[in-house]
Amino acid sequence: MDLKISFRIVAITSLLSILLTSCSTVPVTGRRQINLMSDTEVVKLTKAEFDRMKASMPISNDRRMNEWLTNVSEHISQQVFWDMPLAEWEFVVFEMPGQINAFAMPGGKVGVFSGLFDMVETQDELASVIAHEIAHVTARHTHERMSQAGILKAGSGIASIGTTIATQGMVYGVAPSMSGQLAAWDRAKESEADRIGMMYMADAGFNPQAAITVMEKMADMDIGGGSSQPWNSTHPSSEERLDALHSYLEEATAAYEKAKDLQF
Repeated sequence: MDLKISFRIVAITSLLSILLTSCSTVPVTGRRQINLMSDTEVVKLTKAEFDRMKASMPISNDRRMNEWLTNVSEHISQQVFWDMPLAEWEFVVFEMPGQINAFAMPGGKVGVFSGLFDMVETQDELASVIAHEIAHVTARHTHERMSQAGILKAGSGIASIGTTIATQGMVYGVAPSMSGQLAAWDRAKESEADRIGMMYMADAGFNPQAAITVMEKMADMDIGGGSSQPWNSTHPSSEERLDALHSYLEEATAAYEKAKDLQF
């Protein structure tokens, strides 16, 4: 047998073995995913990156913003503990006036820009944003993207995945321009985070209707969805996201009512 063919067979067999042993299940949706990154690796890498961000970006001391974020994040992160037990949850308000945004790092680090509080009017509305970001973490979306990148490189890139995971694909609200194929992948993950996030906030005792309210505000402000060129946008259109959120509302409302009963 030709040596080159033999090498390819061995490589393909090895890759298939890795894939078969590296499947995991996404919380809430039950989707199966390929994940070559361990939570331990990711938590370590993203902690260092988040520490650098805190050292280089101004952190808000606003009392209301921090109290709201603390209350919301504690309730939701407690609710999702078993979906990512190794996550080192940390939530920070960065002093970025006018920036209506939030981001999540795969190890459990979540940043909120102070400008977001110009849009959210209640803790329920803030919870919808935080739950969405937490959903990206527990669904291991960045793990998955980097794993797929490694598979495409078939070995040559797998060793380097760990060095880039802390800085690539982590800021879900401020994604760079990319190809239509990758953008479509991101749209699917944004939609999945919308669904998971709505259930998370409801289970934590926050009214899921607020997720729709926030999305309506984002649509009015023309943020959070790409409508001009949806094929090349990293987010589904606001209209698509609203339709999907409405379809999840009945299930989420039932979870919210149950959570309220348990709180009293």
